[in-house]
Amino acid sequence: MVLLSYHLDDAHLVVELSDAVDLDNEAAIERELLRLMPCCGPSTLIVDVATPLLTARALGVLLRVRADAEQRGVSMAVVARFATAREVLSAAALNRILRVAHTLAGAELRSRGCLPGAEATDEVPRTSGPRRRLWRGTRTVDGPAVPAARAVGPYAATSLPRLPRRRRPRER
Repeated sequence: MVLLSYHLDDAHLVVELSDAVDLDNEAAIERELLRLMPCCGPSTLIVDVATPLLTARALGVLLRVRADAEQRGVSMAVVARFATAREVLSAAALNRILRVAHTLAGAELRSRGCLPGAEATDEVPRTSGPRRRLWRGTRTVDGPAVPAARAVGPYAATSLPRLPRRRRPRER
C-alpha cells in the first residue's frame, strides 16, 4: 500500500491516511507509516486522517507508530478533519497522547507542544445572541456574571469547607 506523503516544511512530514484501516490492510499501513517515518530528516510526523471512519484497528496502528516514533526521537501529531474521527479519538481518550488537531496548522503547533488554539478548532464561538452557559462556577444571562449555587449535600466536593447558610431575618 502506498500512502501519499509530502513535506510541509523542513521539519514536518505529512502522511495522508485516506483509507479505513481494517484487518486486510492494517499491517501494510503500519509498515508504510514506519517506512516513511523520518530517521534523520524532519523531526515531526503528522498523520492526516482523511477518512471519517476511524476504526479500532486504526487507533492501534496510530498508537504503535507513535510508540516507535517516540523511540526514534520523532514527534508525532494527528490531524482529524472529520467530526466523527475526532469523536472516536475523544471517546478513546487519545487526544493528548496522539496530539490531535483539526487542521495541519494546529497539528504543527501541537507537535511543538503548544495547546490547541483557535486555529485548531472548526467550531464557531457563540458570542452573538443570548448567552446562557455554566463556566467555572459562574452563570451569565445577558449581563454580569452571577455566581452559581454551590453544591451542598453528601455528594458535594469534600475538599471545600461546608459552612452553614446565613438566614435572613424575617420581616415583621
